[in-house]
Amino acid sequence: MNYKDKYFSVVGDSISTLSGYIPEGYALYYTEETMKNAGIEDMTDTWWGGIISRLGGKLLKNNSWSGSTVSYHAEFTPGSFAYLDSRMSLLGDGDIKPDVIMIYMGVNDWASGTPTETAEGMEERESFSGSYRIMLDLIKAHYPDAEVWCISPAVSSFRGDPIWEFPYCLGGIHLDNYVNVIKKAAEEKGCIFVDANKNTTPVEALDGIHPTKTGMKTLADEILRVRGIE
Repeated sequence: MNYKDKYFSVVGDSISTLSGYIPEGYALYYTEETMKNAGIEDMTDTWWGGIISRLGGKLLKNNSWSGSTVSYHAEFTPGSFAYLDSRMSLLGDGDIKPDVIMIYMGVNDWASGTPTETAEGMEERESFSGSYRIMLDLIKAHYPDAEVWCISPAVSSFRGDPIWEFPYCLGGIHLDNYVNVIKKAAEEKGCIFVDANKNTTPVEALDGIHPTKTGMKTLADEILRVRGIE
C-alpha cells in the first residue's frame, strides 16, 4: 500500500495517549507536564505520529486509554477494555473510515498477569487470547477494508538507570506468551503481525514502560523496519 494521504487510526493504552488527541473521558498519561518530562512536543514525537508523518498519512482517530487492557478485569475502569464495541466502533469519523489501524495493546494485560488462554469456566473476554480475537472481530466487522497492524510490546529501558533489567515476567507470565497470542490472532484474522518485541535497541522510557521522545522514535523505527518500510 502507498500510505500517502491514507487515514490512520490508533488503538492503544497509556503509551499511545497524548494531550488533545484522545476521546473526552479517556484516561490520559501524556499530559502537558509528562510530555515536557519526556521531551515530546507534538504528535510527530510519538511512535504513532512519527509513523504517520513519515509515511505521509493523516491521523483519523486515536482511541488510546491510559491503563486499559484488551481483556476484562472486574477491578479496572468500566468501558476501558479494548474488546468492547464501544471502543472499536470509534475508529472512524462519520463516513470516513481508516485505511490503516495500528494496535499497540497488551502491556497492561501482561503487567496484570491476565491469563493468556481461556481456561474452563472462564469467559473469552477474561483471557488475552479470547479478548484479542473479539477485538479483531469487531474491527473487521466495522472496517473490513482497513489494513490492521497488530504490534507486539517492545522491550524498554529505564532512563537514567543503566543497570535496570527489563521485567519479562512482570505480572507472573513471560511477555513472550502475550506476543505469541498476538501473532496467532493476527494470522487467524487476516491482520499484519508486527513483532516489535525483538528490538535490539531498547525503547528508552521514563519509568521502564512509558517512552521518552527518544524511545518513541526507536519504537517507530522498529515498527517500520519490521514492516519493511524503512
